[in-house]
Amino acid sequence: MKNKVFTHVGSLMGGMVHNLNTPLMWVMGRAQLLEARNDRMETLKDLPEEEILSIKAKNSKDIASIQDGASKIDGILKSLGYKIQMINEGYTSIELKEFLEMEMDFLMADMRFKHETNREISLGGRSCYVKGDYNVLSSCVMGVIDMILSNTEKGRTLRIGLDNGIIRIGCKELQVTDEIRQKIDAFCRDFSDTAEFITDTADGFLMSVCMKDG
Repeated sequence: MKNKVFTHVGSLMGGMVHNLNTPLMWVMGRAQLLEARNDRMETLKDLPEEEILSIKAKNSKDIASIQDGASKIDGILKSLGYKIQMINEGYTSIELKEFLEMEMDFLMADMRFKHETNREISLGGRSCYVKGDYNVLSSCVMGVIDMILSNTEKGRTLRIGLDNGIIRIGCKELQVTDEIRQKIDAFCRDFSDTAEFITDTADGFLMSVCMKDG
């Protein structure tokens, strides 16, 4: 299971590099503009007050952009660091809200999830801990999401929620054919020792995942 999760991480490295490169290039560009304005500091005393105020406003805007870009890079690296740490720990205490936040941040490296999916995520504010194998839980959640992404068109709405320790993943656009149902049944059997699944197909698709604590 650990190797399976590492394989999934590796498959998304290209998307992660893209996600890192975009804010990084933005930060570098803003920094160059600040440097160019900084070179003019000695001449500020000779500039009209309006131009000085304009330079200050531009600097403030660029500093805010740099901070935003740095925050995005930090978030990407934190989700990757969390995932690698938890993969290596394996069986451990898992805070489900943090788990889902980090998994969703990491999943932004999947362009289907980032650019082609409307995401409705509701995790609530209460902490909820389970004791279990992170690699199993990650494979469960990522497996369900990948099944949805692979069997629906762009523009889909993916709903992810956390309710009293139960992870809910749903998509109304997923048409549960006999083939899809067989995949769902096989998936549930593969993880039946460590998690309980409840599937509702009355209105699209909704799966509830509850880890068997301990």
